[in-house]
Amino acid sequence: AQRFDLLILEDDPYYFLQLDGPDDAPGCVRKPPPSFLSMDVDGRVMRFDSLSKVLSSGFRIGFATGPKPLVQRLVLHMQTAALCTSGMSQACAYALLRQWGQDGWASHVAEVQALYRRRRDHFVACAERHLQGLAEWAVPEAGMFVWMKLLGVADSKALIEGPARDEKVLLVPGQYFSARPTEPSAFVRASFSTASDADVDEALRRLAVLLRKHSGEA
Repeated sequence: AQRFDLLILEDDPYYFLQLDGPDDAPGCVRKPPPSFLSMDVDGRVMRFDSLSKVLSSGFRIGFATGPKPLVQRLVLHMQTAALCTSGMSQACAYALLRQWGQDGWASHVAEVQALYRRRRDHFVACAERHLQGLAEWAVPEAGMFVWMKLLGVADSKALIEGPARDEKVLLVPGQYFSARPTEPSAFVRASFSTASDADVDEALRRLAVLLRKHSGEA
C-alpha cells in the first residue's frame, strides 16, 4: 500500500467474533489477529467495525476509525446519504456500554464468542456426519459462516436457487462473493448464526441427498 500509495478500507464486522485463538483465561475474550489499522504508520487505513453482530442486530450501529481528514469526509457523506444513524439506537448502545464498562463489555463478548463457537462446532459435526465425500470445508476461526466447496458441482447457483430452495435449504452461491460474479462457482456460504441444532442437522442431511442426486444425474 505504501509502495503504490493506496488507501486501505478495513471492513471487519466480525472482528469480535473470534472463535479460536489465545485468551487470558478460560471464559475470557479470544484475541483476534492484529488489524491493519494497528499496523498503520502513515494514515492510510480507514477501519470499520460493527456492534450489530455482537450487541444487537436491530441496532444497525457501526463505527469508523481512521485519519481525521478521511473521517471528516465520511461524516459529510453520511449526512447527505442517510442524515444519521438512528438516535434511539445510539442512545441505547451508549447507555449500555457506559453501564457495562470495559469489563462488562469483555464479559459479553466472551459469552457471544462461546455461543457461536458451540454453534460452529455443531455445524461442523453435522457436516462431517452428512457431507463426507460430497463437500469440502474449512473450519472457520471467526465469524458465523462456513465456506464450502460442493464436489462435482460446477455451478452452485443453479443447485441452490433450484433444487435446494425447493427443499428449503438456504445457502448463498459462491459467485456472489467473486470479483467475476457472472462466472459459475462450486462454492457456497452457509450460516450457523440463527438456525437451531435440529434445523442445521436436517438442512445438511437434505443437502447431502441433493448432492447425491446431482452426482447421479451428472
